[in-house]
Amino acid sequence: MESLNKYKIKLRLVEETDADFIIKLRSDESKARFISKTDSDINNQKLWIKEYKIREKNKQEFYFIAIDENNNAFATYRVYNINEHTAEIGSFVSKPDYDIPINVIKVDIIIKSFVFSTLGFGQLNFEVRKNNKSVVNYHSKFKPTLVNEDELNYYYILEKELFNAGKLKFEKLF
Repeated sequence: MESLNKYKIKLRLVEETDADFIIKLRSDESKARFISKTDSDINNQKLWIKEYKIREKNKQEFYFIAIDENNNAFATYRVYNINEHTAEIGSFVSKPDYDIPINVIKVDIIIKSFVFSTLGFGQLNFEVRKNNKSVVNYHSKFKPTLVNEDELNYYYILEKELFNAGKLKFEKLF
């Protein structure tokens, strides 16, 4: 698989050369408060990517860089914890103050479609930080099932049928 292309968005698989971009996104203060902590050492990030590429080759994980219609990289998104029945999505971070916010929604829909259509799962798992109110609100539009929560996060399962119904509403905006 080279890339996913839809809605004028390209999602290409991460390479070691993306380490600096990933660190900049994940260490930005406005974004870092909603995600797990990232080591800011570029060599450690490259090593992590090198190890990830083995998991990618084995179809255990997929990590994407989102590129917009102006050829600007603006986000990351990952599919991981892939097993017989489900996969998890996460590591979704976009540039702070990115000026085409609808593209962030497009990326989410492309990734979820990839999990449901290409990988063939009937459901997917994801988590959202409780204090990330706009993202919690966005995901609620798809009517996922809240399966657990802790002090920091909500943990959800999204069924394919609910995603497909919600996706149609968003696609009208594209």
